[in-house]
Amino acid sequence: MKSQLITYLTCTLLALGLSVNTAPPTFAGIALNTIDPVAYRTESGRWVVVTGPIVCTAGEGVTLRVTVTQRGSGAVGQGHTRFPCTGALQQWEVRVARDKKAAFADGVAMAVAFARTTAQGTPTDAHQWRVEVTVTD
Repeated sequence: MKSQLITYLTCTLLALGLSVNTAPPTFAGIALNTIDPVAYRTESGRWVVVTGPIVCTAGEGVTLRVTVTQRGSGAVGQGHTRFPCTGALQQWEVRVARDKKAAFADGVAMAVAFARTTAQGTPTDAHQWRVEVTVTD
């Protein structure tokens, strides 16, 4: 009888432990993000338009900052946007302005994005990523 009770308790505790360990985590913030591989140059290289997809928690807001650097031209620029998250896949767009020293040219550049989500003014997530992009007209 005692061994049956120990076996029962062991199985019960094991089952409880597995159910706790296999439960999916709850997570607020950014679930998916990248930068599209092509960025579009406008106004003779004064601007580069960078785009990409993002999924973030519905009801939160996201602030997205993008920096583009281009070794071939020496161009550097930054831009930002802010929008509400829907919980579904959304396409974002940031117009990156050059820093007035060099214009963006057709060719390879590095785009770095930083996103921060907030719920009622409180940060819920922050994420940074980078992608090599091709700048073209």
